[in-house]
Amino acid sequence: MKYKITTSFLFLIVSLLSITSVSGQNWELKRDKGGIKVYVREQVGSAIRELKFTTTVEASLQTIAAVITHVEGFDDWVYAAVISKTLKKVSDTDIYYYTELDFPWPLSNRDIVLHSIFWQDKKTLALHSKTTSSHWVEKEKEGLVRITKCDIYWTFTPIGKGKVQIDYYLNTDPAGSIPAWMINLAADQGPLQSMIKFKEMLEKERYKNSRLAFVQDTK
Repeated sequence: MKYKITTSFLFLIVSLLSITSVSGQNWELKRDKGGIKVYVREQVGSAIRELKFTTTVEASLQTIAAVITHVEGFDDWVYAAVISKTLKKVSDTDIYYYTELDFPWPLSNRDIVLHSIFWQDKKTLALHSKTTSSHWVEKEKEGLVRITKCDIYWTFTPIGKGKVQIDYYLNTDPAGSIPAWMINLAADQGPLQSMIKFKEMLEKERYKNSRLAFVQDTK
């Protein structure tokens, strides 16, 4: 038991440090649409830009957590997702899952295997999610291109009067033979549509009525 506690603690520290490292300066505002701000920046060692999105919503943390932990519901709001399924649910805060993404012809569809962990800051009540590639967990499928690089971070911070600030970070490579300039040109479109749909999910009764034990809501 001592080993498990120590390992979990170290993993949490690494996750927090990772988020700190991606929240630095040099972000460039690319667009501001419907209250959603999209930022981009260059990254060392890759021609593909990192993305960051910020917006504000009126929703409870319980509702937000219900949406981002419901893997089978991702097809309703994650851009281009056609199949999403849980591979292994270690706990409410630790999930492995698979998603197939629809890419336009003549490109092949992509698929991705991800590992998400969730936690909440007990002082600020900010809800965090870190998602990374676990492509080795599921065998590659014929006819699909496997995405092996993906880092996603969500932070949901209560800012008072029932409002929550959302910060979303994405660093991925869609793989295959797509030129980097083409990826950068349209890279924000999918996540932007996902954010718009995510806001819509927060209005669904099934999520509003959901409760997760690891989430403490604001009073």
